[in-house]
Amino acid sequence: MKPVPLLLARLVVAAVAGLAPAASAGEMYSSHSEYGYAGFSPGGALYINALPSNAEVRLDGVLVGLANDLQASVVDARPGMHTLTFQAPGYEPTIVYVRVVRDWTTRVRLTLIPAR
Repeated sequence: MKPVPLLLARLVVAAVAGLAPAASAGEMYSSHSEYGYAGFSPGGALYINALPSNAEVRLDGVLVGLANDLQASVVDARPGMHTLTFQAPGYEPTIVYVRVVRDWTTRVRLTLIPAR
């Protein structure tokens, strides 16, 4: 019979004992955080450019600021699909669906359509 590597043996013992693998092989998971590898951010970011500059920008219904204030900054967001809503007086409100990717900045450019 071939010898079983120590790490594999620990994982098998943990599975038989009903323990989580991290309980028996802590050194394997010690560099991971709740969101992935230690040292990485928990989410991604959005860089938003919108006109007119007085448009309100909402991320999943929560006001993140006016378009003018967001021109030179990024908005942190959790990875996944999100809804951006843009509203300004005299313009049609617009909804944009955007996917945020972990450790990535997604650029959103939008010009609102004047209301009739």
